[in-house]
Amino acid sequence: MEEIKFIIEICEEFVSNWLLLEIKHSSKLIGKDKLLLTNVNENYIQYLSKYAKVTPLSILELKELHNKIIILDPLAEKTLIPDEASRYILVVGGILGDNPPQGRTYKYITSKLPNCISRNLGKKQFSIDGAIYIAKLISEGKKLEDIPIVENVTIKVDEFHEIILPYAYPLVNNKLLIYEELVNYLKYYIEEDEELILKGKIPSLRY
Repeated sequence: MEEIKFIIEICEEFVSNWLLLEIKHSSKLIGKDKLLLTNVNENYIQYLSKYAKVTPLSILELKELHNKIIILDPLAEKTLIPDEASRYILVVGGILGDNPPQGRTYKYITSKLPNCISRNLGKKQFSIDGAIYIAKLISEGKKLEDIPIVENVTIKVDEFHEIILPYAYPLVNNKLLIYEELVNYLKYYIEEDEELILKGKIPSLRY
């Protein structure tokens, strides 16, 4: 696993299309060989292996990595700095954000690995792919305060309907870093998937 630079620990009950798209975008941003997905239900292993290295084991079980990782946790006391980011594997919770945040990275990962280092990316709540992109920039020497971000992104669905994402997203060359396939999904498919979830059904993966 020498090439692994980022780990996404899947913490949701199932892999939704939204989660899948953030994973897919993360893979595009950093490269499939540098990304490991942990705690993956066996039903999704083959599917997700298109985008990353995959294991059913949780990061909690991968004890050989515990002295090599930094958990990116919004509740961590210290902020990630370039020297640390470049030397460690960075662990992101595979969690779709709550508004307001519920501290689930701490609950599911950090609190169970008390001997591991944890760091924050400031006080904002980022998407999974956004957090990975920002951590990547920090690992390449950029300071967090020098990375531009925007909050409360609005996606216009039609003349009468818009979706507000209450999260922070990085800017790249003054353009919002958000996956185009996710925008398309939010516009046209998320309501259908949410209806299935309300009925106790797991939506089929589209991507």
